[in-house]
Amino acid sequence: MSEGKRHDEIQGEIVHVYDGIEEADNELPLWWLGIIYGTIAFSVVYWFAYHELDLFPTPNQVHRAEMARLEAERAKFDPSGLAALADDPAAVSNGAAAFQANCIACHGNAGEGKIGPNLTDAFWIHGGAAGDIHKTITDGIAAKGMPAWGAILGPDKVKQLTAFVLSVRGKNLAGKAPEGPEWKDDGAGR
Repeated sequence: MSEGKRHDEIQGEIVHVYDGIEEADNELPLWWLGIIYGTIAFSVVYWFAYHELDLFPTPNQVHRAEMARLEAERAKFDPSGLAALADDPAAVSNGAAAFQANCIACHGNAGEGKIGPNLTDAFWIHGGAAGDIHKTITDGIAAKGMPAWGAILGPDKVKQLTAFVLSVRGKNLAGKAPEGPEWKDDGAGR
């Protein structure tokens, strides 16, 4: 064991020797102590600012508020404007560009269907009304592999993409076989 404390000029005071291994009592570097004490101080300030004094919203509160805002926006969405947007050449052109960038892998170049359904016929799995198409694009259909494009493209691009899909519906291009029930326009949903 140890024969007493001795001092080494490089390591400092040797406090313990065991099996020929010397243990020195070195001081921690000041930069390291500064980081550890700063971290502790930051955590105390953070805790009081976010959890005790409620000076700032927590990430969960921000998320809940954003989700509530999106739900309120979605609740006031009126699909009747989508039918008019399908007659706007600029909106359809922008929607076609979004379609070419994001949708052709599954729906084909003109919407004729590949992996995804044919968008040019009268048969629609999840509804053929403008509001149904907009909801399908926005929320996606996870079980069918359709991604939710609403958060990725944003509300304006989703409306333009819906306008494009409405513009190609009824063209009956040769492609994937019909899927879903036949959708008939009753005049209310274009």
